[in-house]
Amino acid sequence: MNIIVREIRSKLRTFIIWIGIITLFILMYIPFTNQFLEESKTMVKFLEKVPKFLLKAFSIDVELFSMPEGIFGSEGMSFIYILVGVFASMMAGGIFAKEFEEKTIEYILVKPVSRKYLFRQKVLALLIFVLSLSSIFTIGTLAFFKIFVAVGYCQKVLFGFGLYVLTIQIFFSSIAVLLSVIFQRSSLTTSISLGILIFMYFGNALASTIEKIRWLGKICVFHYLPLTDTIVKRQIFGMNALMIIMVSLGILFVSQKIFEKEDILV
Repeated sequence: MNIIVREIRSKLRTFIIWIGIITLFILMYIPFTNQFLEESKTMVKFLEKVPKFLLKAFSIDVELFSMPEGIFGSEGMSFIYILVGVFASMMAGGIFAKEFEEKTIEYILVKPVSRKYLFRQKVLALLIFVLSLSSIFTIGTLAFFKIFVAVGYCQKVLFGFGLYVLTIQIFFSSIAVLLSVIFQRSSLTTSISLGILIFMYFGNALASTIEKIRWLGKICVFHYLPLTDTIVKRQIFGMNALMIIMVSLGILFVSQKIFEKEDILV
């Protein structure tokens, strides 16, 4: 039994749908970059009237609207963060929790393979989806910028966006995997995973605007992958991304140990 092939086949349709969602969302922004730049003065006047909290929530900085990658990288990437977080949470939770709910886990566990092997194969299938979506996002973003954007832009920043998308997916995948092996229920796993995603995203936005809860940002993964600083300073927070990935791998290791020892509730 090839577990990886089984997982990819079962989730392939969902994965293709998400590719379409991400691609269409990118096309909502990049093709209109030239027009946005031409009308940047009007947009700046409008943004100056918007509450600062809302601007912070969606990583919008007035300065970014004079930069081609800034237009997509502010509001567009903010929504991409949420979308890929949802994708990762749903895919990771489904790979494990669905097995428990549909009782197919019984069929898999009677096969002559260890639980460790089973867990790692399923996680490897999950990582294939995550890496594939990140690669498609990065290649698509670079290609669309080359096709639609007439002014100069920084490719380094675009590669940074791709790294951040990969990091966010790995992190929330690991959270969903841990929850799925503990609770063994897809609805509960998905609800908690998405709750953590929303809490971290808007918690970071609140922390950046309210001094008294500045500490809240320290526990939010988005705090360490700042879009505005990446665009304005042309700085990729690669070390932060690496640390988040290492923490995620640690969460997956804990999940594996739980999966190896915990009773299967079927």
